[in-house]
Amino acid sequence: MSFNDMHGFLFDLHGVIADSWRYHLDSWHEIANQLEIPWTSQLERTLPGMSRSDSLEAILASVDRSAEFDTARRAELTDEENRVYQQRILEMSPANILPGIADFLASIRAAGYRMALASASTNAAAEIDQLQLTRYFPTIINAGKLAHSKPQPDIYLAAAREIGLSPVNCFGVEDTVTGLEAVNASGATPIAIGYQANHQLAKIQFENSAELSLAAIKQQYNQYY
Repeated sequence: MSFNDMHGFLFDLHGVIADSWRYHLDSWHEIANQLEIPWTSQLERTLPGMSRSDSLEAILASVDRSAEFDTARRAELTDEENRVYQQRILEMSPANILPGIADFLASIRAAGYRMALASASTNAAAEIDQLQLTRYFPTIINAGKLAHSKPQPDIYLAAAREIGLSPVNCFGVEDTVTGLEAVNASGATPIAIGYQANHQLAKIQFENSAELSLAAIKQQYNQYY
């Protein structure tokens, strides 16, 4: 398949479009403090890309306390984290858009590519609104209504379907292991941002969002595919 056969871009949100993972981590840090669970650098590395329920499980498992929390209590905690996070969303603005992303979105829209947002966050639409990027993302898929979140491919399969493309004709832009695994499982071509993945996860890689351009993506695509 040639570069000219690629017609869509499917984007993760946190860490790709905006630096909003910090807000989620702060919210989970608050929950961990309430539960008297130590907040560690390992959790900081592990949680990005996870769903809310998986994030809570990772926090509980870090101190072998998973068995203490039944389904109802877990729901209370994830709802509380969401309430804390929703307050932080109100602080977001276009200043939270990562470097180069606004220009890149404008360039691929001008070139005729279809776009969709594929985020594990049920708050994705509100965040995109705060970032003032709704014109680029009329299609937003979140994991809330899907059977499986990342690293399963459901969200990327749904995003490609919503913009009328096969995943094999789309790029999936991600910054975490779980996200890249989801892109690969869907059949889309992964692009890694700010994450030095091994080439089994993503052949096309950029050190940061400011390096993104169609020309640079095409150069790497033609090199590796």
